[in-house]
Amino acid sequence: MPKLLFIASLLVFAVTSASAQDGVSEAMRAQLLDIQRQVSERRELDLLAEAPLTFPSGSELRAFLQRRFLEDYPPEQLGIDLLFLQALDLAPPGLDLEAALRDFWLNWIGGYYNIVDGSINIVVRAEDDALDALTIPQQVIYAHEIVHALQDQHFDLERIIVDANKDGNRDRRLAIHALFEGDANYIMIDFLRRLSAADSEAVNRAYSGVREAGSDPKIPPVIIEAIEFPYRQGYLFIAELVAALGWEGVNQALRDNPPQTTEQIYHPQRYLDGEGAMPVSMPDHGEIVGVAWRRAYDGPVGEFFLRQHLEVYLAEFRADDLASGWGGDRMRVFTNEADDRLIWVLYQKWDSPRDAREFAGGYQHLLERRYRQVSDDGLCWVAETTHCMARVGEKETRISAAPRVEQALALLALDN
Repeated sequence: MPKLLFIASLLVFAVTSASAQDGVSEAMRAQLLDIQRQVSERRELDLLAEAPLTFPSGSELRAFLQRRFLEDYPPEQLGIDLLFLQALDLAPPGLDLEAALRDFWLNWIGGYYNIVDGSINIVVRAEDDALDALTIPQQVIYAHEIVHALQDQHFDLERIIVDANKDGNRDRRLAIHALFEGDANYIMIDFLRRLSAADSEAVNRAYSGVREAGSDPKIPPVIIEAIEFPYRQGYLFIAELVAALGWEGVNQALRDNPPQTTEQIYHPQRYLDGEGAMPVSMPDHGEIVGVAWRRAYDGPVGEFFLRQHLEVYLAEFRADDLASGWGGDRMRVFTNEADDRLIWVLYQKWDSPRDAREFAGGYQHLLERRYRQVSDDGLCWVAETTHCMARVGEKETRISAAPRVEQALALLALDN
């Protein structure tokens, strides 16, 4: 099974179950059936087969994560992902990306759906009570995972995952991930609201000691943001889809019309209007970068990672505003094995001339803040590297970074 995402949620990983309960108590069985009924009614889909429930321990989860990363994150792929993040100023050189991802999930995962055998896995920590019945947080996790079981049984999650991985487009993968995590989160939040309406004090007590995933100095913020995006922004996307088209609209998206960009997740109306990414072509940059440099990445950045890049230097609201006119892009990253330097170039298209103009002005401000200087020529900022940016035509911008000024300028191909 291919990996789902650059930063993937274990809720839908295909895994081997770490452990299984020989049987459940009558009280738990009643809970499971009631949750299944509520979720099926709200989601307007029937459970076609039982989804076995298993309870991996913390140590079993650790063993699973070690196996999973060996299978899905070979060193060369981790290296590409790290270079992509470094080019956008989102990760420091030398970051152990595998350890950062694995440690995050080890500390924060609550459950996952097993595509291989259709089971639901709820992680049991050492401090949890005996499993005579599900706790309130476990009930909420179960409701989330039942939605994944419904998705799998009706629409074939493996098919969706294979489709998401077919062309190596990380922006598209993240958008498709937001589709089915947003679906599950929408139902999960509705289920939690019903629990709270029935006994708000019990729900408050149950969650009073539950930690929320927060900042960790060992983990770049972009990793946490990329993990949370499908759940948080995906929920808002599904809410808009349900309001516009009902559950059949969500079913159709899962069946054969998934979102294609994170732009569509941020702006659901663009998905409803069928607005996809504009194609972006690039010339051959081989002669400019030279034979010592190897192309490590060639693909989109997308609105999500663009926002993350801008937020390194600009306020979140400003970054969101500048990125909201994104129409399409393509990025190339080159690496020199002799040192840690990178060469990269990003060509962008915008929805309107105004969007392109506003982004160019905002990015110029970003570069002035980063380099603490004003460009002499209005195009390039020079320090430890050279960073250039220019508008091309009415609706395009181009950005580059290279060790030498002439390289950075040539990458912009302004004479095309």
